[in-house]
Amino acid sequence: MDFLLWACRSMHIFGVIVWLGGLMFQSAVMMPIVHQEENHDVKTSMRKVTKRFVGFIWMSVWTIFITGVLMMLFTPRFHWFQYHDTWSILLGVKQILFLLMVLYAFGYARMLHYLEQPSSNGGYDEKAQLYLHRLNQFRRTSIILGLSALLVAAGMQ
Repeated sequence: MDFLLWACRSMHIFGVIVWLGGLMFQSAVMMPIVHQEENHDVKTSMRKVTKRFVGFIWMSVWTIFITGVLMMLFTPRFHWFQYHDTWSILLGVKQILFLLMVLYAFGYARMLHYLEQPSSNGGYDEKAQLYLHRLNQFRRTSIILGLSALLVAAGMQ
């Protein structure tokens, strides 16, 4: 049983690293480069990289969800819908943060889908600029939620 708990915890952490690490890479490295460049090829490459990353987000979501449920069930401190101690309250907060991150991931994927559609002038139109701005906001919000969930998880130990 200890090995199974250790394996779940390792996969859970790996999923979090992929999800948050990818979002942080995009925000800190990729987006500043794209904003400085006026080249259409760079913006096209950014769209392809971001589209490819959405698959990794969903892979991470399912990994985090399944391993989180298994870790919850294997922990003797877990009692269904009873928030009687600090650990169970922090678990509830962590679950709410995870659900918010999934909600933002859906919005992120939908906005990215719109950006893949060709515009009438072959480039970015005004609506696409709004979607790019919202995409960046969703990415930053997801990072903040993810870091908050990490702090809550650290408090659970």
